[in-house]
Amino acid sequence: MVFKELEIQGFKSFPDKVKISFDTGVTGVVGPNGSGKSNLSDAVRWVLGETSSRQLRAAGKMEDVIFGGTRKRSPMGFAQVRLTLDNAAHTLDVDADEVTIGRKYYRSGDSEYTINGQVCRLRDVYELLLDTGIGRDGYSVIGQGRIAEIVAAKSSERREIFEEACGIAKYRYRKTEAERRLAAAGENLERLRDILGELESRVGPLEKESAKAQKFLELSAQRKTLEVTLWTDGVHRAREAVRQQVRDYETAQTDYERFDRETKAAEQEAEEIRMQAQQLTVAVERLNGDIRSITQQISGSESRIAVLENDILRNDESAASLQQEITAGQQDTAEADAALQRHRAVAKTMEAAGEKLAAEIEALNAELARLNAELARLADASTASGARKDSLRAELADRTAKRTEAQVAQAAAEAAGDTARQRLPALEQSARDAAAQLEETKQDLADTVKYRQTLEENEKQLGNIRSGLELKLRSRKAALDEADAAEQRLGRELDAARQRLSVLRELEKNMDGYQNSVRAVMRAAGARRLRGVLGPVSTILKVESGCEVAIETALGGALQNIVVENESAAKAAIALLRNDHAGRATFLPLDTVQPGVFRGRLSGTARLASALVQADPRYENIVSNLLGRIIVVEDINEASRVARDNGYHNKVVTMDGQVINAGGSFTGGSVQRSAGLFTRKQEMEELRLKAAKLQKDCLAAQEKTDQCKEQADALQAELTATASEQITAANDRVRAEAEQKRLEAAAAQLETAVQNAQQQMDALQAALNDSRAKADAAALQQAELTAQIEQLTAELSRIAEGSDSFLTQQNQLAQALSAKRLEQVTRRKDAELAYSQIAALEQRTKDAEQRAKDAAARRTALEESLAALAARSEACRTEIAAIRKAKTDSQATITQKEQAIREATEKRLACQQKETEALAKARTASDSREEVGREMARLAERKAAAETEYDQTVAKLWDEYQLSVSQAEQLCVEFDSLTALRAQVADLRGKIRALGSVNVSAIEEYKEVKARYDELSRQVTDVEESRNELGRMIAKLSAQMREIFTDSFRAINENFSRVFTELFGGGEASLVLEDESDVLACGIGIRVAPPGKVIKNLEALSGGEQALVAISIYFAILAVNPAPFCILDEIEAALDDANVVRFAQYLRRISDKTQFIVITHRRGTMEAANVLYGVTMQEDGVSKLLKLDLEQVDATLVS
Repeated sequence: MVFKELEIQGFKSFPDKVKISFDTGVTGVVGPNGSGKSNLSDAVRWVLGETSSRQLRAAGKMEDVIFGGTRKRSPMGFAQVRLTLDNAAHTLDVDADEVTIGRKYYRSGDSEYTINGQVCRLRDVYELLLDTGIGRDGYSVIGQGRIAEIVAAKSSERREIFEEACGIAKYRYRKTEAERRLAAAGENLERLRDILGELESRVGPLEKESAKAQKFLELSAQRKTLEVTLWTDGVHRAREAVRQQVRDYETAQTDYERFDRETKAAEQEAEEIRMQAQQLTVAVERLNGDIRSITQQISGSESRIAVLENDILRNDESAASLQQEITAGQQDTAEADAALQRHRAVAKTMEAAGEKLAAEIEALNAELARLNAELARLADASTASGARKDSLRAELADRTAKRTEAQVAQAAAEAAGDTARQRLPALEQSARDAAAQLEETKQDLADTVKYRQTLEENEKQLGNIRSGLELKLRSRKAALDEADAAEQRLGRELDAARQRLSVLRELEKNMDGYQNSVRAVMRAAGARRLRGVLGPVSTILKVESGCEVAIETALGGALQNIVVENESAAKAAIALLRNDHAGRATFLPLDTVQPGVFRGRLSGTARLASALVQADPRYENIVSNLLGRIIVVEDINEASRVARDNGYHNKVVTMDGQVINAGGSFTGGSVQRSAGLFTRKQEMEELRLKAAKLQKDCLAAQEKTDQCKEQADALQAELTATASEQITAANDRVRAEAEQKRLEAAAAQLETAVQNAQQQMDALQAALNDSRAKADAAALQQAELTAQIEQLTAELSRIAEGSDSFLTQQNQLAQALSAKRLEQVTRRKDAELAYSQIAALEQRTKDAEQRAKDAAARRTALEESLAALAARSEACRTEIAAIRKAKTDSQATITQKEQAIREATEKRLACQQKETEALAKARTASDSREEVGREMARLAERKAAAETEYDQTVAKLWDEYQLSVSQAEQLCVEFDSLTALRAQVADLRGKIRALGSVNVSAIEEYKEVKARYDELSRQVTDVEESRNELGRMIAKLSAQMREIFTDSFRAINENFSRVFTELFGGGEASLVLEDESDVLACGIGIRVAPPGKVIKNLEALSGGEQALVAISIYFAILAVNPAPFCILDEIEAALDDANVVRFAQYLRRISDKTQFIVITHRRGTMEAANVLYGVTMQEDGVSKLLKLDLEQVDATLVS
């Protein structure tokens, strides 16, 4: 068996899960102080079952073994250690090749042990490891500082490790268990003997009482047989009586069911007739609604006709206005055409004048050419006069030509000025007229735009008003429909309530539901045959709402008791019933009925029934007598509690009609809600109030309907007027838009005309100024040239005095030429003026043509509007005709519906008559049914009495003998007469009395005591045998233990001497038993003599020597009984280096039999290890493991 693996998590300084694998040989664990090396040995010791926290170097609490946390890590909630052993050789009694022992501990104190994952007890772990050397008390784990305790311990304390090593711990455990069981057997035996002695004193007397009781039972059995025969005979007679009553009751029930079917059939017929009447009422209401709807439509159609006629009138007015505009437009067009013709005639005249002037200009040009040729000829003729003469002539001709040009220019300028002066006033007047007309047109346009905007706003406002009115109209129509529907619904509900109230009043009048006797008395009182009759109880009481069923249940039959003035009235009524054979009734005279007294107590919601009704003060005693002792509660559970609190002395009734009667019996089940007199009375009152409320609601609904109709009609009329106004506004807006467009076009034309006139005026003014300047310049130039010509002429005259005729002729020609040129300029100016007038006339002609086109377009638009108005008026006339036809049809429909209403009303009246007849038939059948019902009630009482007698007889049979009827019949015996049978029963009763007091239970008690006495006697024998067997087993175990311990102790002593000599290098050592006669209990002493020393007391040894002695003993034990593994925690710490070397060498030598895990600081021990684990604290308070395989020189961190 090999220690294979150790898994630690949360144990002390190991918070993380760490798995450590161990191989055979020696494994060393090294590390600095405080790194957590010893926590590994503590973990092994803890998982093997150590329960002392001090043995684990804890502070006194087991939870100290749980990792407590550091500054960087939080504490853990549990500690867990799992130890895995190789069990291939099945050393441990577990059917597995590996055995894993686990232990887990929580901070809450909960702990669990496991073996191969299965939860077990600590005891199971302890028994599993017995005699293996690795248990809780074994020697496989030697903690830090514990090795020296082997030497320092007392001799008696030293035995435990030697017993474990010798292999007798298992026997010691069995012996202890056997001794414990032996002690328990002794205590049990003593107790059994005490009980046995007590039973011996009871067996004798019980035997005598049992014989007497047996005799009693035999006589009682005979008596039982005879009495059962008597009871069975009584049961048979009672059963026959019950059967007879059942037959009578079934006959009456058949009659009752027949009358009940007739009643229900009549009621069903009445209900069907009532439903037909309701359907007819609904049909009448529907027809009335149709008539109202048609009337509303007719009213609306009249309003619509008025609106359409108003539209036609407005359309006619608009058409007349449009016609006037067309006529005015036609006049304007005619005037424009006449002006256009005039302009065209003037233009033709001006064109003719222009053509004439052009011809004159051509003639003048020819004459000028002739004159120039003549002048040239004269000039050529005078060429011979000399050079000076030529130069003077040339200069004179030049000056003459220039003067002529100046004259022409002056004349042309003056002509142009005159023309401009002539045209300028006309243009100024035309510009002023166009400007004035433009201003007037602009003002008209502004007024038209403002008017159009006003019309648009008015049209928009009218549209909003129309939308609002339409919304209001829809709302009012919806309210009208709702009010009309509510009125019809309320009318139907009112008719239904009145019909139901009428039926209930008819039932009340006919006293339906009352007994015949009550009806007879009340009819006699109504006919004044009886005096002093006040009426049934149901008529004098007023019940609190919701309590009708409870009060009806509480009163029961007393509901129909008749209240009378005095005792005489009661007697007279009884005599009347007796004489008329009208049945029976109960009477309550006011002067004899005494009040009821309630002596119980009320709790919770419980109230007296008398507090739930109201009556005249003079009926106080009657109310108290009938209801003053009855309690009313909410439900059956509270009823049960209240009845129990009052000792079942009072009747308790629930609100739904369940009853706990005085005495404790229960009555209950379903209750027909509408069957009671109070219920009917309450329903009549509710219907009366409901009918009044419905009548009021109907009137209010009718008023609301009328009001909604008036509002709807007013809104319809207002909507119609608004629609008409909106149409008129739309037409006016269309006309205003057309007028605006016309004025805009006219204004544009006038603005163009004004601009043209102004341009012409500016051009004329500029031409006038230019002409004046040119004329002045030409006049000045002409004067200068005239002077020069005169000078040249004079000089030429002097040179050529003989050429006077030539000069004269030349001058004449020159003057003629100047005159022609002036005339030519004048003609050209006249032609230009004529052409400009022609152009102006052409422009005016174009303007006139454009105005004519605009007038034609406007006339076309007006004609289209006029046609649209005519079509609209025609449509309105067509709609008016259709509305009037629909109105006529609606009148015919109203007549038909009124006829249908009359027919439905007649049918409804017929249905009501049939309903009354059906109800009368139902009342007749109901009276017969009630009479049979009373007979059934009497038969039911008799049947119940017979059944009660039968049940009581059967119950007594069961109470006396616990026998059913069938069982009793099997025990019956034959008998001749009941008298002889009763005599035999009396004789047996005498014999039984003669026996005196009899303890029937003595028979069973004797049997039980005798059986128990025999059983205890047997148990005493068994316990004595068990105790003897345990004594023998203990003696055998002691002998085995003595033998095994002696042999093992001898071997350990021998090995101790050898190991001591080897480790100390000489000397002597031995183990001695302090009392060899008591090998199993005596202490064990140690005698040692190191080389060269004589030791009398072990305390004289040094610390190292004591440790080496303990190690020697430990190795001697391992030599005799090797443990599978050993964990040694610094057991060589006190040794010097030489002893450490010897220790390590010996350890290495015996590691082939035992697996060693050595926790050490010593180098020599480390050198002996196959594998080293290094424990470090890289993180404060947290231990880490580093594995170093010395054979492979490989280091890895263990996690």
